[in-house]
Amino acid sequence: MHLLHKTVTIVLLFLFVKYLKCNAEFESSSFNIKIAKHKSPFEVLINSVKELKTYGIDFTNILTENRTNDSVALYRYLDNEYYAQIRVGKPSQPMNVAFDTAWTATWLMSEQCPWTTIGCIGHDKYDHSKSNLYKKDGRQFKIEDEGYNLTGFFSYDVLYVSHINVTDQMFVEMTSVPYTYIFSKLDGVIGLGLQIDAYVPFFYNLIQQKKIENPLFSIYLNRDKQSDHGGNIILGFIEKRHIHSHKDSNNQTIYDDILYLPIKSGTYWQFDLDKVFLNGSKDANITLCSSGCTALTDTSSNSIYGPKDQVDQIHNNINAKPWLLGRYSVACDTISKLPEIIFYIGGKPFSLKGRDYTIQMTWHSLSICLSAFIGDNSLNNMWGLGGAFLSEYYSIYDLGNKQIGFVKAA
Repeated sequence: MHLLHKTVTIVLLFLFVKYLKCNAEFESSSFNIKIAKHKSPFEVLINSVKELKTYGIDFTNILTENRTNDSVALYRYLDNEYYAQIRVGKPSQPMNVAFDTAWTATWLMSEQCPWTTIGCIGHDKYDHSKSNLYKKDGRQFKIEDEGYNLTGFFSYDVLYVSHINVTDQMFVEMTSVPYTYIFSKLDGVIGLGLQIDAYVPFFYNLIQQKKIENPLFSIYLNRDKQSDHGGNIILGFIEKRHIHSHKDSNNQTIYDDILYLPIKSGTYWQFDLDKVFLNGSKDANITLCSSGCTALTDTSSNSIYGPKDQVDQIHNNINAKPWLLGRYSVACDTISKLPEIIFYIGGKPFSLKGRDYTIQMTWHSLSICLSAFIGDNSLNNMWGLGGAFLSEYYSIYDLGNKQIGFVKAA
């Protein structure tokens, strides 16, 4: 997942990005939301350095320093390619959002975001004065962490997602967002995290308002990196066509078994990770997280986050070199030879090949292959599994049984 006036020249920044196309499918009492895929905001950023100076932003120092924790915060906003369109209010107002398992609250950019806030430029913004169903709350919301700032206030309105609507959904109208949102098509976030206080998240409201029968959702991210189709957020059911299968001797389809694990208490969809294993690396086989650790899923990012010392070992063994903003690059012609990296979860191996944990992007007409791994000094025995992992494994979020499931994606 996180992770927000118009001028003529701002168009230059968006010539690098394809416009979102979104539609939805209806299936009985469950809902299938198609999500689209764009170039990541990070790729737009590094190809737009000259244009940034028009707005008083100089990334010269940022691009040459080896960033650490603040880079992790930045990538929450720069590393997401996946978006869907929702509608808010009545009459409805369209907005592009990410569905984020690492956030609990839902938030949307507000029309009250001042024109001096660069991150709001070029975005659709929610105007509560135009909605007949808006209800005022007014309590303030503010997060300041690792160099970014999210500030706003709470409101209520109806959210239309696919063929479904949630009435009286509380969300934050953001009036201040990081400048990095100028590179993103993202106008807000639908939080799919777990409820920990009086705030009722979007998915919980779906259940309470009886909009879906089964209290679960599942996420499929398309592995085809050349496709604009990003995948599906599936509310209320498990879609078998996204599960890897084979034919038995009677030509019957046999689907792989889903591995379920209990989730830990807290805001995130957290679970136990047994270990991380590098198979056939240059230093022979290496085991990380050898005594077990905690992992969570993060649909706001394409990356895999881990403790910096352990990610450094991975980068050393795949011959990755420091690049920009704390990212590491590998030679594109070596991807097929990179070692397999295996996450052991619930005693079962979930493997990633080199093509799975590298991200190819364009930088000023050059092809760059980046490692999907990002080290973070603040992560103590914690791993965050983003799109690089979730595009290989279909994930199921079973709120009713307080468990999370993984299975090889089709």
